[in-house]
Amino acid sequence: MYTWLLFIFAIVVLILIPFAPQLMRLRIRFFRWLHWNWAVNLLESHFQSWVVCFRILLFVIAAFLLYVGWTQ
Repeated sequence: MYTWLLFIFAIVVLILIPFAPQLMRLRIRFFRWLHWNWAVNLLESHFQSWVVCFRILLFVIAAFLLYVGWTQ
């Protein structure tokens, strides 16, 4: 894989970190559309912790992509 492509993916993932709450709300809307009320209730009751976990996950993915890009 091209090194510059890994850096582009890492930058995109880093840009998505501030948009984690909006992405979680989109996920809630999608689950409502599927009529999965149990999933909606779970995400809404622990919204802040899900957002923090999602941000950490995005940061770890970006760090891994940057690491792989630099070592190649």
